[in-house]
Amino acid sequence: MGEITLKPKYDGTIPVECEVITPDIFEGKSQEEISALKVLIGPEEHLLSDIFEISGDFASKKENMIIKIAGNAGNVKLIGFQMTAGKIIVEGDAGYHVGREMKGGEILVKGDAKPWAGMEMEGGLLHIFGNAGDHLGGCYRGRWEGMLGGTIIVEGDAGNNVGDGMVDGKIVVNGNVRAFCGIRLNGGLLYVGGNAIRAVGVEMKGGTIVVAGNIKNFAPGFVSTGVVSDYETGLSGLALPGKLIGFNGDQAFFNKPKGKLYVSLIENYDLLNDELPATERPIEFQGNALKVILNTGSTIEQGRIIKGGNKYSHEYLEVCAVCNMHPEDYILLGKPEKVKVTSGNGKYSVLVRAEPNEDVLRRNVFIPRSVWANVIVDAYSVSTGSPIYKGGIVYVEPSEGEILEAEYIIDNIYR
Repeated sequence: MGEITLKPKYDGTIPVECEVITPDIFEGKSQEEISALKVLIGPEEHLLSDIFEISGDFASKKENMIIKIAGNAGNVKLIGFQMTAGKIIVEGDAGYHVGREMKGGEILVKGDAKPWAGMEMEGGLLHIFGNAGDHLGGCYRGRWEGMLGGTIIVEGDAGNNVGDGMVDGKIVVNGNVRAFCGIRLNGGLLYVGGNAIRAVGVEMKGGTIVVAGNIKNFAPGFVSTGVVSDYETGLSGLALPGKLIGFNGDQAFFNKPKGKLYVSLIENYDLLNDELPATERPIEFQGNALKVILNTGSTIEQGRIIKGGNKYSHEYLEVCAVCNMHPEDYILLGKPEKVKVTSGNGKYSVLVRAEPNEDVLRRNVFIPRSVWANVIVDAYSVSTGSPIYKGGIVYVEPSEGEILEAEYIIDNIYR
């Protein structure tokens, strides 16, 4: 194995576009020829030797070549772009797009990797020993196919949109992930060893997602397929002992989707649904308030009334200021006429009419997306510009008093 060492000497803040750093490009070139390869800092063209001190063995074929970046390369983009063979070792951080469209070989990043690592990757191994940024193994918005093959392993945490549009391959994140993990997944395996927030697997059509930790704000388009014991991921060292809840989805977007989502039972008791034995369904009270999952959405009747913009009518209040809940939960609360619904952080509450509804799952409530629901919707948007209308935690308890008119809420609570 021949080793070529690149010692960073550029410390500027503008990222350097270095798609030339691959065994494929270096193969057959002398030290002088590699030093003369062109890179970009903004619109300005520079030599690779302006960015790195270059030394080593330049006689190896790409299959036997190791390129070692001996330091921090967090401001270097596109390391390993479209590489097909050999190995790249980054001893510090790697910049944007490390391993983008790589087809073979190995890239080891000993530090953190910035967003878009492994973007549209087709083969090989990308192993990140620190944390990874957003869009790991993903694709740009407007494109439908993300990672097509290969394996990505992250020992730490990863950001938003992990595996966006993934078609095949494997992504393993041993830590936590943020929002929209596995969005538009169509194939492959995505494993999360820690926790996830908001919309895991939303719009997924195929493939498998496994979350060993807790999911906050579970997407409502998944249907339980039952409890699974001792799930085998097929990945060495990642068998999951104990019970998991299996789901199929995302049925909110597709008919008969083939997506499989498995989540830890012990970390996600809130997700148990009506198909499970009654003895395993969680009932959690905080004082007199029942902990439930809040889903909101627009209804046909609501749309009919506000056609023309009349949100201040009493008819609109009658249709929208209502909390639909499963009859069992309605009985648990003592069949109240009205309930106070309080946000998960305890800061906001709203009084609405209570109504039993067999179409709502146990430990879930549905309130039409309206002035009343908006009081208690979690405003955290995860930088999407849209708050969490579905899957948030709220507390419901019997209450007395007057249901406030929409105009009063807007004038006195929103402002």
